[in-house]
Parts: sequence; C-alpha cells; structure tokens
Amino acid sequence: MADIPPDTRTRAADVVPATLPRDRFADLVRSVALGAVILGHWTMAAVSVDDTGALHVGNVLARARWAWPATWVLVLIGLFFLVGGFANATSLSRARSRGLTAGAWARRRLRGLFGPVVPFVALVLAVVGLALLAGAPRSLTATVAVAVLMPLWFLAVYGVLVVLAPLGLRLDARWGWRVWIALSVGAVGVDAVRILTDVPWYGYLNYVLVWGLAQQLGFAYRDGRLTRLRAPALLLWAAAGFGTMALLASSGEWSWSMVGLPGDRSPMNPPSTQALAHVWAQVPLALLARRALAGRLDGPRVAPLLDKVADASLRAFLWHLPLYVVVTALWFAAGWPFPEPGSGVWWATRPLVLGVLGALLVVLLGLPARVRRRTRSA
Repeated sequence: MADIPPDTRTRAADVVPATLPRDRFADLVRSVALGAVILGHWTMAAVSVDDTGALHVGNVLARARWAWPATWVLVLIGLFFLVGGFANATSLSRARSRGLTAGAWARRRLRGLFGPVVPFVALVLAVVGLALLAGAPRSLTATVAVAVLMPLWFLAVYGVLVVLAPLGLRLDARWGWRVWIALSVGAVGVDAVRILTDVPWYGYLNYVLVWGLAQQLGFAYRDGRLTRLRAPALLLWAAAGFGTMALLASSGEWSWSMVGLPGDRSPMNPPSTQALAHVWAQVPLALLARRALAGRLDGPRVAPLLDKVADASLRAFLWHLPLYVVVTALWFAAGWPFPEPGSGVWWATRPLVLGVLGALLVVLLGLPARVRRRTRSA
C-alpha cells in the first residue's frame, strides 16, 4: 500500500485498530440474514402428493404470487455480504497485526469457511447414493439433492470475495465511494448485455459485482463512514432504493418477486439490476436499525444469547434443508396427508410446522456439545 497517498490512507478499512470490540449488531445482521434464508426455504417448500401417491416438491410462491412483498423484506442476501465485508476487513486487519500476509490470511480464511462444508457435502452425496441404490425415484432424489446443495452458492461467492478482499480494501483506500459507483455501473452494464443477448452466462459476472458492492459497503461500515450518516439521509437513501426497485419491476423486465418464479427472469440468479437496487435499498434500513438496537446488544442477558446464535448460524444454515428432507420423508412414510400448498389449511399450519422445525434444528445443533459432555464424563 506504499502507493496510497497519505491523505487517503486513513480511509482504508484495514487500518482501523484490530482491537475493536465485537460488533454484535453485525453478528445480529448475519444471523438474521441466514435465519431469513432458513425461514424462507421452510416456508416456500410446497410438498404435495398426487393421485398416484408420488411426492412432488415446488415453490408456494408460484401459487401465491401475491406474497411477493415478503421477498423484498425477507431476502437479505445483500446484508449477508455487507457483514461479510465487515468481517473480512476485521479479520485481515488482525492478521496483518500478527505479521501474516494477505495470501496467508486468505488461505486460513478459506479453510475456516469450507472446513465444515466438505464433510457436509460428502455426507449428502453419500445419502443420495444410498437412496438411489435403495430404489428411490431418480428425478425426485436429484431434485432434493440439488435443493439441499444449491444454497451453498452463498459460501462459494463468499469464498471468492475473501480472495478479493485485500484488493477491495486497497481500492477502497484510494477511491472510496467511487468504487461503489463503478461496481454499480458495471453490474447494470452486465445485466443489459445479458438481457439484450439472452445469454444468461454473461450475467454470472454480477455475482462478483453486485455482492462485491455489498462487501465494499461492509468496509465502509467498519471504518464508520456509513454509521456516521444521519437518519434523514438514510431514509432518503432507502426510499430511493425501493423506488428504483418498483420502477424496475413495473417495467416488466424484472420480476416483482426477489425469488425466481416460473415464467419470470430471476432477479437473483444471476444477480440483476433489481438485485443491485435491493442492496442499495436494504443497507440504509440496516443502518437505521443499528441506531435503534446497537446500544442494547451488549447487555449481560442479550450478549451471551446473541453470541451463541451467531456462532451457530452457519451450522444452522447447512443443516436446515437436510432436516426438512428427513422430516418430510418420515411424514410421507407414515402415510399422513399433506395439505394442499397455498390453501387456507396450508397457511394456517405454517406456524406450527415452522415451530416444530425450529425446535428440531436447535436439538440437532446441540447434539455435538451433548456428545462431548458425555464423552468427558464417561
């Protein structure tokens, strides 16, 4: 970083003191973002049995398109990568204070990120193989396997952003908010090419541009540039973001739902201009929430609970769909009826279903600790 002028050097996120206290609001946002994914997957899964007794899995939003406003609130992918940028900047700063290079830091970071994922993927593939050998329907088994593994794209993109974080911090130190504009313009350009050519592969670059923008905003969150903004500015910023989303959706080129639906161009796969606007809309709302909550998260009762939830959030994210598959399979094997997805009975039973799944997930996540305690006492 010797080529960074002295007057801009102090804006770099990686020169903020490495001894900053734990930012529990960032922990809260990450936990809520991953929790929203879990809640969304459990809620949207439309499981039904046809007249032949075959099991089918779909998306309830395809039948209840009126529920699209919920996706503007509950899809929090941009905030996940915002906090990822904050965490990467913090971790890299601490690593440099210990004399580690950016390359060594990235390798350690990636090992920590993907260490729990490798055995998880191996276990899922082993179960899928055993299911096929036991005579499970190939199409349904493949659908379930893809549904369980597909959410891992979060971690794949995050891994790329880890590698790019040192470069992003250098760009942030030199150019600041201009990097945000460049990434935004680039994302719009990529989306335009994708639409004009009707070649979805072009849009995959936006996984780096759109979510990379969220990471850059995370750098600015860490060094205080975003937290110093006043409430009126944040409200105006949010209104502009959601207004842009409404204009884009009303054009007919992008979906009103932030979750891809049959017949609509997916706003998230690959990330579109609509996804970009979603990032810009949600970040100021998160900053407004921080103004109201940050001072209450370090109390003697809240802090330990929040720490436990934050530490378990990634494991919960990994195991929430396998848990749903097992519960659904047991229900189906027992011969119990499934309510028609999207019906009044289906919606009325969602709170109970979500409550049971949540309780089972807590038990599942607590099993390793219980096994360790029993092993020590034996």
